[in-house]
Amino acid sequence: MHTIRLGPPWVVTPGPDRTTHARNFGRPRTLDPGERVWLVCARVPGPAEVALNGEPVGALPAAGPFAADVTDRLHPRNAVTFSVASDDPLGGVVLEVRPGGA
Repeated sequence: MHTIRLGPPWVVTPGPDRTTHARNFGRPRTLDPGERVWLVCARVPGPAEVALNGEPVGALPAAGPFAADVTDRLHPRNAVTFSVASDDPLGGVVLEVRPGGA
């Protein structure tokens, strides 16, 4: 497995009842046949909705970790957003390139 850290710069926009964390990133350039790309957040601080390129990829009913296979939704340039019912920061966010079937 290969990990790509999505560190700063995150754009954090507070709202009255949700905080949006947004970041742009590029598609991993070299994927072997069968490899899958997972969007992983170590800890989302509250109930959340997660979107990639404006399309929902998952939701959490409460604080906790998040992971979703986003391989088929990736473009050369991408935008991920976490809309969270908390103003606490996100845990570490990474792309994990996993072998097929993982």
